Amino acid sequence: MRWKTRSRLPGWSDGLFECWGFVLFPSLHHSNDARQLPVPSLAIMLRGAFKTRLFHPMQKIGFAEALDSVVKSDPRYDRDAYVFLRDALDFTTKQQKKAKGTSVRHVSGPELLEGLRQYALKEFGPMVMTVFDSWGIHSSGDIGNMVFNLIGAGIFGKTETDSIEDFRNVYDFQEVFVKPFAPEKPKMTRARAELPMPKPAAPRK
Repeated sequence: MRWKTRSRLPGWSDGLFECWGFVLFPSLHHSNDARQLPVPSLAIMLRGAFKTRLFHPMQKIGFAEALDSVVKSDPRYDRDAYVFLRDALDFTTKQQKKAKGTSVRHVSGPELLEGLRQYALKEFGPMVMTVFDSWGIHSSGDIGNMVFNLIGAGIFGKTETDSIEDFRNVYDFQEVFVKPFAPEKPKMTRARAELPMPKPAAPRK
C-alpha cells in the first residue's frame, strides 16, 4: 500500500514558479527591468492561491472529506480507526526506510500489519484491544477491509498483486496484543521426591 500523492501545484511549470519568485521577491533578481516591475499585494495573491487550492495543506482537508464518505458508506469502523491506519502506514514506511536504508514506495499487506502491530503496542500498550474494540476492529481482516475502503476512495494506492486476502488470518489479536501483557503463571512446585514412600502396614496375625 502507499499514499497517493498529488502535485502541489498541478499544471504549473518551473517557469511559472520562477515568475512567482520574480514578482514576490524582485530584489533577488539583478535585472534593472525587474526592479521596475510593480509588486502586487501579497495578501491578495495568497488569498487567490488558497481559493484555487494551490497550497499543500489543502490535501489534509481532502483526506478529511474522503473519510466522511468512507465512514458513511461503511459505518463498521470508527473514523479515528482510519486516522490511526494512516499513521500506522507512515510508521511502517519509516521503519522500513531505516532497515533498508532507502525510501520505500510500496508496503505489502503483511508488512503493513506488522508495522501496525508495532505501532499499536507503542501507542496503546495493554489497552490496544480496548481501543480496537471501540473502533470496530477485531481481526487482521478488518484492517484489510479498511485499507481497501481507502483504496476505493483514492486515498491509498495499490499494485496489481495487492489483494484483500493478504490481510486474512495473518495473526491472532489475542496472541499479539493480549498475551504480551498477560501475567506469568506461577511455576508448579515439584513434589518432594526425597521423602520416602510410607511402608505398607504389616498384616495382623
